[in-house]
Parts: sequence; C-alpha cells; structure tokens
Amino acid sequence: MKNKRHLKIGMDYHGVINSNPNYFKALSQELSYRGHEVHVITGGPCHEVSRVLKELSFCYTRLFAILDHYEGTRQVQYDKQGRFHVDDELWNSAKAKYCSSQGIDLHIDDSLVYLQYFTTPYCCYDIENKQCLLRGSPCLDFTLSPTQIVNKLEKNFLK
Repeated sequence: MKNKRHLKIGMDYHGVINSNPNYFKALSQELSYRGHEVHVITGGPCHEVSRVLKELSFCYTRLFAILDHYEGTRQVQYDKQGRFHVDDELWNSAKAKYCSSQGIDLHIDDSLVYLQYFTTPYCCYDIENKQCLLRGSPCLDFTLSPTQIVNKLEKNFLK
C-alpha cells in the first residue's frame, strides 16, 4: 500500500491564530482530521501559548517558541526589569530555520520581517481582509470555509 504524504502547515500564534481563534481552530481541526500536521510557531513563551491553545481545544502537532528555543541554548539576556533580549538576526531567522528543518510545506504569519529568511513557502496573513498573500498575490482566502482551504492546500501541495 502506498503511503499518502501529509501536509505540514505552520501557523503563527500572535497575529494569526489569536486574531481569529475560532476560524483557525476549525482549520486546524480539519487539517488534523485529514491526517496533516499543524505546527504552531510563535515568539513564545511556550507555557503561555500552550495554555491558551489548551483552553481553545486547539489541535496541533507541535509548538515551537523562539524564546524557549533560545533560552535552551542560553542566548537570551534579561535585564533587571525581567525584559528579555535575543539578537535580532537570531530571532528573525528562527521561524525560517524551524520550518526548513521540519519540512513545513507552508507557513502562515502576519509579519513580513521574517520573510527574507524563508525558503519554505510563506503566506503573509492580512488580518483585516482575512487573506494570506504569497509574493503579493492572494494565496489563501480565509473567508472560505476551513474545508475549502484544506482542499486548496492539498491541491497545491500534494500534486
């Protein structure tokens, strides 16, 4: 029997999932139901984001938080007020490195700051219009149902 390839979709938490939690929850459920992976990729911290995702009953495969990642490598500095700092280059490239290492098919984020580091297809989510733009042209229209979005993703990435 031939193994069916599954999608790996990255979704940013701050600015994407939290901007429309019910919609992205339904989308993640549809992706999971069809056997695909959902990677929540965020600045962090992991414990706060995972708590909210649990409260939402949000389906995801893995959670990656930049802050936690760099704390693990001892590359985070804290000032006396408890504010943290990570080198901009490290911070801005972390999501791209994660997506590349995990074989993510598409990452959905609301910030263009990270785009220059990505080789993985990257959709920039426009919160107001509920569209995801890929290099300036509409990629995904999140006014469509989650089922329609997953159909489009499967069509485009599982050729």
